[in-house]
Amino acid sequence: MRRGALCWVNLEPASPPEFGKTRPGLVVSNSEQNSRLPTLVILPLSSRPPEIWPLRIKLRMPDGQDSYAVLAGIRQVSKKRLKEMIGASPTGFLTKLDEALELYLKD
Repeated sequence: MRRGALCWVNLEPASPPEFGKTRPGLVVSNSEQNSRLPTLVILPLSSRPPEIWPLRIKLRMPDGQDSYAVLAGIRQVSKKRLKEMIGASPTGFLTKLDEALELYLKD
């Protein structure tokens, strides 16, 4: 599984305020580790606007719909939770995401 991949992920069970249900997810862990480990790090995606920098980053899905990567929902998941592939994140999106993650995760 490559970094930047979009796929359906089963996030149940979840306890509020965690994201639950099966929803699109964006793989943010690096491709090399993804090939070796039984887990991935994902960001859940939401269809609810607006973009809120750096917490919610807008991205265009392969079907043309807008979604929002929710950085506060970053989560390690087992590969067994993955369902079907959706596609890949848009060109240049990971650069913007890296900037947002750095702001969100650093002190």
